[in-house]
Amino acid sequence: MTTQILLQPLGHLPENIMQHLQKTLAELFPNTTFDVPAPIEIPKHCYNKSRNQYLSPEIINWIDQNCKQTHYHKILGVANVNAYTGRLNFVFGEAQFGRRICVIYIARLKEVFAEGESLFLQRTIKEAVHELGHTFGLQHCQNTVCVMYFSNTLADTDQKAAELCGGCKLKVGRNFS
Repeated sequence: MTTQILLQPLGHLPENIMQHLQKTLAELFPNTTFDVPAPIEIPKHCYNKSRNQYLSPEIINWIDQNCKQTHYHKILGVANVNAYTGRLNFVFGEAQFGRRICVIYIARLKEVFAEGESLFLQRTIKEAVHELGHTFGLQHCQNTVCVMYFSNTLADTDQKAAELCGGCKLKVGRNFS
């Protein structure tokens, strides 16, 4: 059975980001298709003016309520904004654990961008795989090179691989591919 994942651009994104995600994720997830529709705008109610950030759970809830494409197993939103959640000052991404929706926020992945676009694209892939891993039921891993390791800094993201460690592969089994 082929898993179908919607890569939903949220707002304006450079075209190469979505193309890179679609191509690389298809290589990392066998038997999975990744479709990229037209961008949709993040609703204004998801923005917190006093923090100058978007509230991630509001974005996830909005996607869940408004993107009812039933033939997709998962939806990965991609936004070029700075977001937070109630318990964290910022997030690189967030997911509905074991469910359908996740979002990555690429604005902070561009920090320390002197290394070039290649590093930024690697970070984007790692965060996408990480959040999709949560939708497949994976928790954070203690292995610092596993893609499921919690990234609190860009250095954390940079040191981990774009793949699951052996232990996480065993946990998720065939559901991840």
